[in-house]
Amino acid sequence: MLKALGGDTVHLGDEIDLAALYEMAVGALLLPTLAGFFQGAAAIRARGLEAASMVRFTGKWLDMIKSLLPVYAREIDSGDYSDAASSVNLFLAGAAHDQDLARETNVDVAWLGPLNDLVRRAAEAGHGDHSISALTEVLSKPYQPTSPSG
Repeated sequence: MLKALGGDTVHLGDEIDLAALYEMAVGALLLPTLAGFFQGAAAIRARGLEAASMVRFTGKWLDMIKSLLPVYAREIDSGDYSDAASSVNLFLAGAAHDQDLARETNVDVAWLGPLNDLVRRAAEAGHGDHSISALTEVLSKPYQPTSPSG
């Protein structure tokens, strides 16, 4: 019955809240992924093009990201971020391109501010030359903003 209703079923463990935990953990991808697509669509439309024209390329990006997930999971599980095909510093440098896009297309990229701040904090924590998966280390600790006086 569950297989018919849910499709891909798997036993996650004996703890009763694991299904909810996985739902929230995986679901965290949804809004940032969609917001990225919507930002891209706004930029494409700002140039008089149709959002549909980018779907094919967006799918290729999503396939590429999907192919990287096992690599990043291994890095996270091992705690070894030294093999940086895409480093924190690379993503940090990319933040400037967000502002270029905003100027060129008049698209609001403010939603990226907290993400770019997360990347900056990872670099400041010594992960600049590490894989972008090292952001997990920053996310694993509650954020404590420093006060202006201290």
